[in-house]
Amino acid sequence: MKQTIDNLYKLDGRVPVAKALPFGLQHVLAMFVSNITPIMILANAVGLDSATSAMLIQNCMVIAGIGTLVQLYPIWRIGSRLPIVMGISFTFLSIAISIAASQGMGVLMGAVIIGGLVEGVLGLFAKYWIKLVPHVVAATVVTAIGFSLLPIGANSFAGGQGAADFGSIANWIVGSVTLLACLLCQVFAKGFIRSLSVLVGLIVGYILASLMGMVNLSGITEQPLFSMPHILPFTPEINIGALLSVVAVYLVSATETISSPCHISCPSLQR
Repeated sequence: MKQTIDNLYKLDGRVPVAKALPFGLQHVLAMFVSNITPIMILANAVGLDSATSAMLIQNCMVIAGIGTLVQLYPIWRIGSRLPIVMGISFTFLSIAISIAASQGMGVLMGAVIIGGLVEGVLGLFAKYWIKLVPHVVAATVVTAIGFSLLPIGANSFAGGQGAADFGSIANWIVGSVTLLACLLCQVFAKGFIRSLSVLVGLIVGYILASLMGMVNLSGITEQPLFSMPHILPFTPEINIGALLSVVAVYLVSATETISSPCHISCPSLQR
């Protein structure tokens, strides 16, 4: 047992498959939810149709998968060789909605592409500029981002902004039971099961939602089982104002990342 625990804290440690699979599943499910939610909120805010929303979600998942593989198997100096599952940051949601609603998705896409390149270059020289960010600044940024996500979490808890049954008793029951399952698992479970509290909450919440008739899988049969992603569904456009705004948010996101990389991105490595 001690050898297994020690492996969790080694760069090249190997965790038994029986434990690696549930941890991996928890990461993927948590990432999946956090990836599609910002896209759905953005699409609803700017009035995109369901087909375009599905296309954006597909592209998002493909890029997240590629990013995760690069983290696991670095290319040159790009990648950490750590089990970090990549995904979308809610930090960009407000500015993304503002740009897309006022200037169009093309301008937003151009700003995101250029901003991503800027942050990528910064990442190559992180050991130099990381010293410019004091711990108190990093902690304040992370705290501010956490508080900014409270409205999004509250809306999702009630059923999702714009939902026909927003705030219904059924949504509150499912949300409360799911949260309670996570907390009880975190407090009373032992061993590695305790670190799977998110997965336990997802399973309990899904089963309860199914029993309450809130799960509808009819739309799955209407879509093809496999399809190729549509790269660049919108033609990128460059707008200096939008670009500078997105780059500024990228800098905030970079500060968040360097302040607590493993705590935020790798919860299963905390124990």
